Amino acid sequence: MKLFFRTLAIVMAALLAVSLVGCGGDDDDDADTPDAALESATPASGAELAANGSISLKFDNNPGEVSVTGGGSVSTSGTTRTISPPAAGYSTGALTITVSWENGDGSQDLTYTVVAADETAPEVTSSDPEDGAEGVDPADVFEDGIEVVFSEPVSGDLMLLDGDDDLGWESDTDGDTITLTGIAGAELSNETEYTIAGTVEDGAGNETEVELTFVTKAKE
Repeated sequence: MKLFFRTLAIVMAALLAVSLVGCGGDDDDDADTPDAALESATPASGAELAANGSISLKFDNNPGEVSVTGGGSVSTSGTTRTISPPAAGYSTGALTITVSWENGDGSQDLTYTVVAADETAPEVTSSDPEDGAEGVDPADVFEDGIEVVFSEPVSGDLMLLDGDDDLGWESDTDGDTITLTGIAGAELSNETEYTIAGTVEDGAGNETEVELTFVTKAKE
């Protein structure tokens, strides 16, 4: 009987040790979570900022909760945070916004010169393929993608349409440029008119409806 209880005690001690090790593993997982760093701000620190303009912050990892001092509200989208202006807009002149984030206990000051409110919507300055282009090689477009450049940084997505059908190409926005990338099963056909469409807006909320077309060449 004594042997039985001695064995039971050893087993219980071993189970407790395993449990403690498991708990320690969770702590290690938390410790291994990468800290976030601020990669860029748009507009960049030191630039001009419209009184009604927003600021886009791009982090290299999820920053967790982000707070700002001297700015407006903060919205979240993946590793990007957007600082919206106060309801009455920023006062013109020098502005300093302090950004703090939870993951990594980071903090950084952004400085701007606030200018008059922006009331001008962004414009398309170029596209590849060009708007109205004919005889476009569908294979080249699928391989190279579609690029639309605007007069200023924008947010939003574009679609590639075949008639009323969205082909589901991936839309990626980087500053003043939106790129559409083809996906498997959504290759382009010959002798077909395609439309690039969608709505974009600048940091001040001025919207632009985009509608560009191109026609692919006949099959050789």
